[in-house]
Amino acid sequence: MYFFVFSEFCYNDLVSPLYFTSFEASSRYSIFYAANFARLYGSSGWSPAPGDKNPWLQIDLKRKYEIKGIATQGTHNTYYDWVTRYILLFGDRPDTWKPFFQQGTNWTFFGNVNTSGVKEHRLHYSIKARYIRFVPVAWNPRGKIGLRVALYGCESNHDVLSFDGDDLFSYQFRKKTNRTLQDNISFNFKTLEKDGVLMHAEGSQGDYITLELQKAQLIFRLSLGNSPLQSIDSHTVVTLGSLLDDQHWHSVYIRRNLRDLNITLDGETQRIRCKGHFDQLDLDKEIFFAGILHEGKSISYKQNFRGCLENIVFNNVHIADLARRNKSSIRFVGKVRFSCVEMPYVPVTFSGINNYLMVPGVPANLKVTVSFKFRTWDTIGLLMFTSFAGSMGSLEMALSEGQINVTISQPHKKKLVFAAGYRLNDGFWHSVSLVARENSAVVIIDEDEGAQFKINYQFQLRSGDTYYFGGCPKPAAGSGCYSNQTAFHGCMQLINVDGQPVDFHRMQLGWLGRFSEVMFNVCAIADRCRPNLCEHGGRCYQSWDDFFCICDMTGYKGETCHKSLFKENCDAYRISGKYSGNFTVDPDGSGPLKPFTVYCDISEERAWSIVQNDRYYRTKVVGSNPDQPFLGEVNYWNASWGEVSSLANGSEYCEQRIEFSCYRSRLLNTPMGLPYSFWMGRNNERHFYWGGSNPGIQRCACGIEKTCADPRHFCNCDADHLQWRYDKGLLTFRDHLPVTQVVVGDTNRSSSEAWFSVGPLRCYGDRNTWNAVTFMKPASLIYPTFQPNQSMDISFYFKTSSYSGTFLENMASDFEIFIRIELNSKCGS
Repeated sequence: MYFFVFSEFCYNDLVSPLYFTSFEASSRYSIFYAANFARLYGSSGWSPAPGDKNPWLQIDLKRKYEIKGIATQGTHNTYYDWVTRYILLFGDRPDTWKPFFQQGTNWTFFGNVNTSGVKEHRLHYSIKARYIRFVPVAWNPRGKIGLRVALYGCESNHDVLSFDGDDLFSYQFRKKTNRTLQDNISFNFKTLEKDGVLMHAEGSQGDYITLELQKAQLIFRLSLGNSPLQSIDSHTVVTLGSLLDDQHWHSVYIRRNLRDLNITLDGETQRIRCKGHFDQLDLDKEIFFAGILHEGKSISYKQNFRGCLENIVFNNVHIADLARRNKSSIRFVGKVRFSCVEMPYVPVTFSGINNYLMVPGVPANLKVTVSFKFRTWDTIGLLMFTSFAGSMGSLEMALSEGQINVTISQPHKKKLVFAAGYRLNDGFWHSVSLVARENSAVVIIDEDEGAQFKINYQFQLRSGDTYYFGGCPKPAAGSGCYSNQTAFHGCMQLINVDGQPVDFHRMQLGWLGRFSEVMFNVCAIADRCRPNLCEHGGRCYQSWDDFFCICDMTGYKGETCHKSLFKENCDAYRISGKYSGNFTVDPDGSGPLKPFTVYCDISEERAWSIVQNDRYYRTKVVGSNPDQPFLGEVNYWNASWGEVSSLANGSEYCEQRIEFSCYRSRLLNTPMGLPYSFWMGRNNERHFYWGGSNPGIQRCACGIEKTCADPRHFCNCDADHLQWRYDKGLLTFRDHLPVTQVVVGDTNRSSSEAWFSVGPLRCYGDRNTWNAVTFMKPASLIYPTFQPNQSMDISFYFKTSSYSGTFLENMASDFEIFIRIELNSKCGS
């Protein structure tokens, strides 16, 4: 979930005060539409040159700011020039960018509908950056790109520390132990590494707190201690985010109050109840950052962090500031730097239908040498293709089922095909190195020479003068690229051809090779399976631009495993022509509760849904009293209380038989007194009426019929006789059912004894199917509470004589129509 709370103290206009030197663009339409005219409400605006195939507008804020909102307008004094959709990129450098992703996977913003209106977006989470780039992707088809922009936020102070994987530091507590009931921890990090410890501290009583990267995900671990008297799991583990090895800043906030824990990563918050029985975190001596110094620590070896940390705050102590000032409470190990050392990272994104990079090479060489890194979710795609000189054939490298296939083709010879690697479409960076010379070829994956693939085969080669990466230009005829492979969708970096790195900057300026449908200086990979949108335990798999769900064994179907395979109740099976027997029902349909099996007693008029329980046979109770009563839980076969409650809640009628047999064991005692025994129903509520009676009164069936053994009481058992009596009957108030527990509290006296039994829950009908409301006037409406989420279900029947009308409408947070269902017909019926 996301927070939408914004501090107005951090929502200042950041663009208006800037000098013209802060504005840059890929091109300009004319001197009157230059980048420096792109301020919101300005007298002109920015438009790119007509032939600009990759237009962008860039703003340099001159220092890093915290940005919480953006706004756009079309150009001034024009009728048709505005942008309808755009991408927002941000970063600390003008040559490395990160897309802003909304709700995990959507990375386009809706723009304007005219030239004068302002479209403002308050970001789901704030970003920290110096450079911002607007990339138009759609605009008014009757005009051209026209853009005026604003950014809103505030200055971002930053105390930065840089680590190379061999160094770390710690903050030493003022006392030998640090005992807290509440904790507030926050910092930012950026890295290119998948693994590394960000923070760790532990105590002698088994308490610890750890935050680390594992496979580019954030893993938080916490224990508030163990009790030697109770063997209970006290280890809380939380996983957040993915693809965090992108060399861009990520923000972490940890808030703990006793056992209630909130962890926020880049605006996405998880709320957790910590395991165990303790509320206090006891830590000894110090807390480590960027690694662990193993001086008697119980934790096993873990890789140190390599990257940058910023603005570390631990319980209101500004630790990064103390480190920068070299205070005595800080202990350094290794050489920690106080500026962020940037690692080489200049990626390119392939995301078009016909994307490719064409790179020149050294022709007629006796050896082909190519290396690069890539990351993708797709199982197939062309990575590299080159034709040999002198029509001697070609060499192709492609993904196939997640592994790399290398194909060497030569005239009048059988193709040489070999494969290397395994599951390389996992979203992580993988390095590939290929060296091919006459009669031999070597492929090394992820710099693991022990896993290299080497072949020796009779073939000849002379390197060509052109290498294609990511795809082949279409049409292939005359281009020198004859691959039929699907275009690669993903990211590449560190491309080397013939031992020389490819200069992407020169390519963008048109000085080197050619390219099509690529984005330079950005890796726009998104994890579409986090959060997992597959419901009911469905497994999520993804490609570059989509995800799909495997619903096998879940009991649900559909694109997101949303629609149940089973009917809501036995009545639905009756209507479909089924006969009596065991059936699986799903009373809440696509809701979170699991399907379960019931017995359907089906007749022509009615179908009973019957759910058995483990208290069907009588349970004997002795030795109980009001202070230490017997708690007899009722467990239903194949179903939880919540699932059985859902069946009862959706039924037209339900009943459940309950019986209490007593020998000098009182049941309800008196109408005004506290009952000795009672039963628990739905929502963990106590109920003091017994079978055959009505809710709200403390009576049994005999109290209603006036046939009790002692007319002064309203239950047979309350006569307290030294002989066996019983109170039994049906519970029929559906909203209290099912029975979840029977509590017996009067069997500790001499000769006292009681037995009880609970029959199966029996329900029929469907009260959710037929309910009606009539709208008599044009202004009539109903306004139920509705919480839009990632999925929803809407269904209704209607009949009308009107030609048109709105059935349902829901407004989004910005007062635009989110969803509308309406009747719009020229002929009504």
